[in-house]
Amino acid sequence: MPFIPLTSFEQERIAQHRDEIVFKSYFLRNYKFLERYAYGLLRDKGMAQDVTSEAMWKMWHLGADLLHLTSVEAFLLRIVKNRCLNLIRLNQPVYVLPEDLPEMAINTLDPEMMIIQQEGLTEIEQAIADLPEKTKQAFLLVKEESHTYQEAAVIMKISKNTVDRHIQIALRKIWQSIKK
Repeated sequence: MPFIPLTSFEQERIAQHRDEIVFKSYFLRNYKFLERYAYGLLRDKGMAQDVTSEAMWKMWHLGADLLHLTSVEAFLLRIVKNRCLNLIRLNQPVYVLPEDLPEMAINTLDPEMMIIQQEGLTEIEQAIADLPEKTKQAFLLVKEESHTYQEAAVIMKISKNTVDRHIQIALRKIWQSIKK
C-alpha cells in the first residue's frame, strides 16, 4: 500500500478548519505505510506504532503551519525516521570500563529511578493506589505490564490518545504526591 498524499483541499481543511473527519481519513489511509516504514527501522511493532502515531499527532498539532509545508508526506517520513534513529541510538549497548561503573551509574539514572530512590517505593505505590480508576488502569497496563499505548487502548476500549492523557495525569499526580 503506497503513501497516499494529502490533497491541497484536505491540507486546508485540516489546517484551517481543524476537520477531524478529513484528518482521520488521511490517518487511516497512511497509518499502515508509516508503521511499516518505522518497523523496517526498529524491528519492534509496538515502538513502530508509537512512532507512527506520534508523527501523525505532530502533524495534527501543526494547525495553520500545515499550510506552509510543501510536502506533508516528506514531513511525516522525516519525523518517523528521526524518531526511529533516536530510539535506536538510545537502545544501543554501551561498553563501560569497570573503573568507570560507579560514575556512569550515577549519570545514567533516569527520572523514574531517581524518584524511586528519593521517595521510596511505598509512597509511589500509595500514590498509584490513589489514582482515579481509569487512570490507574491505564498506568498499570503501560508501566507495569509493558503494554503499548495501542494495546492498552484496546483493552480499555478507549482511544490511544486517551491512554496517553491518562498516563500524563498519572505521572503528574504521582509526582505531586511524592513531592509533598
